Amino acid sequence: MADNDEWEYVTDDEGDFIEDENGNILTPQEAEQRGLVTRANDDGTTDRGLGKNILIGGAILGGLYILNKQLKKKKRVKKANPDNVPYKWVRWNGTAPANTVSSKNSLGKTFIIARGKVEDGIHPGYADPATKKLYTSFGGNEVVVKDFEVLTCPQGKLTWIKCNNPKDIGAKAVIGGYEKDDTPVYVCKCMRDNVAYYGKTYKNGYCAYYGYDGKEWKVNDFEYLAYN
Repeated sequence: MADNDEWEYVTDDEGDFIEDENGNILTPQEAEQRGLVTRANDDGTTDRGLGKNILIGGAILGGLYILNKQLKKKKRVKKANPDNVPYKWVRWNGTAPANTVSSKNSLGKTFIIARGKVEDGIHPGYADPATKKLYTSFGGNEVVVKDFEVLTCPQGKLTWIKCNNPKDIGAKAVIGGYEKDDTPVYVCKCMRDNVAYYGKTYKNGYCAYYGYDGKEWKVNDFEYLAYN
């Protein structure tokens, strides 16, 4: 099965795909056609008498199939770093990596563009190296995340573009993450009292969002980040 620039397949106990002996990724239906899996009955057994907890050389695949061999179960997930883009998301380990994308503001603080897991999605925001936390938003509230990634990119490869309608966001916008339904979320810069806060938007929305002081704030005029 061909992959595209934004997706990859990772080993997962509850995966919906399998990897065969040659490294090919197959759907359960394709694997069934090749005899690599057997469709399970409603009680998780097959006519061969293999049960959920007593499997001979196999395992449950997505609750619907039983593997006939010890093959790897895979899950389709968004790539942390899509192909063919100059930027990269790097896990924060307490110090800023090379080429971190950040800014120093009038408050004397340095904010780093960052992202973290929120409500089964990945959402961008700003990280404060002083607190070692990411600040983003969801559902009307500010969300604080301790385990996050920061954006890195060689100088001169990124630019901010003014916007007041997310539908106008261009094809080279930096993807900051995604909602739980895989809707792409883009990195934005939102101004508040002459201070830039990094946040997010998506093309079907009408504004940009950022987290501050315990709340999620909305702005109609913002800038989104794009690569050259």
